[in-house]
Amino acid sequence: RLVLSMMAIVTALVIPTIVVIGQTVSYQRQYDKVLENLGDISYIIQETETQGYRIIDYFTMDVDIWDSGEADIIVQMLYRVGRIRENMGDDSRYQENLDTLQIVENLLNSYTGEFKEGVAKCGDKFSMAGDSEFYSMVDTAKYIVKNCNRLQALEMNRSSDLQADISGSFRTTITVLIIVIIVIIVLVIFLVYILTESITHPLGILMSHIKNVADAGLMDAAGDKEVGR
Repeated sequence: RLVLSMMAIVTALVIPTIVVIGQTVSYQRQYDKVLENLGDISYIIQETETQGYRIIDYFTMDVDIWDSGEADIIVQMLYRVGRIRENMGDDSRYQENLDTLQIVENLLNSYTGEFKEGVAKCGDKFSMAGDSEFYSMVDTAKYIVKNCNRLQALEMNRSSDLQADISGSFRTTITVLIIVIIVIIVLVIFLVYILTESITHPLGILMSHIKNVADAGLMDAAGDKEVGR
């Protein structure tokens, strides 16, 4: 029973430890996702800042639209916006982040539409035929960059929050582990004491009984000698 009781207590202490460790791992995963978001946002900023001007430069360079890789960049930016949304989840604590991301996504969809319209007017190579749409891309890019910068700042704040959560969870984990270790040590000492007592006490009683029997035997022997005399 004693062993079972000790096992039950240890289990009761270990379970909270596992829960806290699991929470720490969860916070770390969220933090990694924030870092990924920051990288994706930087990519979108970098490409939208330069792409429109780059395309305009192509007007006099006879650049093939599909060989230029500009369409692939558009696809990559749309993919990264989707990944940012997945990494952000739907945590109401960061509603401002989600609202800002929605603005970025809407602007990027408009940006993509302008690119497609410009390409449709150009044919196979970039040309002045789509200049109004490509210049519109440049204008839209400014708003994308502005809101991406804001989103980046918000995600930095989220990373700070998660760092604080991770630190707090880690401290809790260490505290719980110390308590578990102390309790286990105390239980082991208590168990050893109880086991020792359970062995030595019956032995003491047995030895005392043997001594009493031996003493009684000696007294009987002494009495018989007296009677013999």
